[in-house]
Amino acid sequence: MASKMWKDKLKDAKKIVREDHELITQGFDIRKEKALEDGDMDEVRKIELERAEAIRERDFQITGKKQKPIIKDPDLYAENKKANFRKRKGIYEWADGGRLLAREQRVSKKKNMDSPVAAQGSLATVCRDISRWEMMNAEISLKRGSVVMPVSDPYVHNEKKCVTVMAGPNIFAGVPVATLRPVADDD
Repeated sequence: MASKMWKDKLKDAKKIVREDHELITQGFDIRKEKALEDGDMDEVRKIELERAEAIRERDFQITGKKQKPIIKDPDLYAENKKANFRKRKGIYEWADGGRLLAREQRVSKKKNMDSPVAAQGSLATVCRDISRWEMMNAEISLKRGSVVMPVSDPYVHNEKKCVTVMAGPNIFAGVPVATLRPVADDD
């Protein structure tokens, strides 16, 4: 209900401003026509400048655009601006190599994370079938749900992060770390 009242007030205000603008422009148009009939081009230019100034003032009153503040003491202004910046943002001093390390962490965040499943001696299950062609020198495939234990540190094989795992008596080299999931405890 209240918003409708404000909308009505806004419409009324716009209507008043529009009518005021039309009255001003009509007055300038009448003066301009008289000047053109008399052939006085200097008067026409003067009227056009007055009209432009009146429109500029009207636009300022409608939009309420602020003028830039007048800075009387630029040194004091600059000093306070710096002080406020320090309060808001803070001053950071990087340790040697810290900026580069932070950038590397942002850029390759996923690749820098070491999977806890790939740690030697931990137990993991395989989440999908891995064919013998995908692994290095394997004679049989590794089935989904097999419980395995990594026996090597992670390395790169076929552009993937891989480990060598042991499943029962068999050892499989080149098993992608992304296919390993931690074993759920039955507590």
